[in-house]
Amino acid sequence: MARNDYHVIPQGDHWTVTLHGVALAVFADMKAALNRAIDAAHQAGMAGHDAQVLIADPAQDPRTKWIFGLHPYPPTA
Repeated sequence: MARNDYHVIPQGDHWTVTLHGVALAVFADMKAALNRAIDAAHQAGMAGHDAQVLIADPAQDPRTKWIFGLHPYPPTA
């Protein structure tokens, strides 16, 4: 089964949540985008998929922010 990698990507003055390269939602700030991505990844994990959330940074490789089964849900920080 493929892993669901939810990416939180800065785009100009907003943040986009993507899955497999498809935009799912757009938010005004990073925190709202992260919360939505974590919610979606948690739902995918509960359905039996491997799921994680990554933050994209144009200056470096994406970094993992949250992994289903490893990090608490809802996030504590």
